Amino acid sequence: MKRDRKKRRRSVHPRVIGQRRRLWKRIALGVVILLVILGIIIIRLGASFSAFSTNERGANSTKAFSQISPDVPLYVLIVGVDKEQPKQTNFIAVAAVNEEKQQLDFIMLPDNTKVESRQEKKSEYLRDIYPQGGISLLKAVVEDIFHIPVPFYAICTPDAFFKLMDMNGGLRMYVERGMYHGDRKGKTEFNIYQGYQRLNGENALGYVRYINDEGELARTLRQERFVKQLYHNRQQHWGITNMVFMYRFWHYVQSNIKTKDIAHLAYSFADMPVNKINFYILPGEMGNALDASNRSYWVFDPVEVQKLIGTTNHAIAPASASDKKTEQKNDPSSETKKN
Repeated sequence: MKRDRKKRRRSVHPRVIGQRRRLWKRIALGVVILLVILGIIIIRLGASFSAFSTNERGANSTKAFSQISPDVPLYVLIVGVDKEQPKQTNFIAVAAVNEEKQQLDFIMLPDNTKVESRQEKKSEYLRDIYPQGGISLLKAVVEDIFHIPVPFYAICTPDAFFKLMDMNGGLRMYVERGMYHGDRKGKTEFNIYQGYQRLNGENALGYVRYINDEGELARTLRQERFVKQLYHNRQQHWGITNMVFMYRFWHYVQSNIKTKDIAHLAYSFADMPVNKINFYILPGEMGNALDASNRSYWVFDPVEVQKLIGTTNHAIAPASASDKKTEQKNDPSSETKKN
């Protein structure tokens, strides 16, 4: 009986072995394919990391986008334009980037800032400069305001902004009031309700472009709030994730900063929380003179502007905590709920 049982087991055994061999071959093939894919990813990320690493930058890294001194930051003009022809600017800011000292200053310029025309002897809005001469003329005017060279620029179009929001999965934040805008034909461009929500590309663009009786200064403060919220959102991701994120997104931005340099910058500032970034509004006040559309100019204060620039290059001590609290009290958006 025992021999018969052994024979029966032996007669079944080769078939089972064959099935197991085929199964293990499939598993082994799957593991090999997975290892190959992981190897490719690791090699690419490793190459990216070595290229963007602070200590080991690649030979092709842009040398121009580097500080000549730890006390002299890199100044970047950031501009948001619309789809009109000629294009109009509705977001203007200057970023002072000091990678050596891990300092980032963000200066917002109201687009109704009063500047002297380059073509006629009259005053005009800062937003009117870009349609006249593009980024080169706008950069020259901004340099005159700050009395410093601003060698770098980045232009964000609506399509680039939509791509940013799409890649980020929208942006969840608290909208402090209802916002509606229709085009000249009466078609609704955006209709945003008050409260917590996730803004998609269209509504996010509407949020930063919306303007009402509160004027351009209120919009500038709202744009600052949006930038802070977006930065805080990206801080929830790993540094290498943000590096790849910026590398992909920068292909849609018009800039003289190379893609790999901005990706390296994103990785370098990965651990900096948003409350460590200094946000400023161009120092000044609303002027009394009204233009034909019954809107006033933002008249900047040249002395205070130079003091502000002094804080970015450490020539002057930065604003005290009490000054920042005063600035926050003047910010209408600071009274709203925080996400």
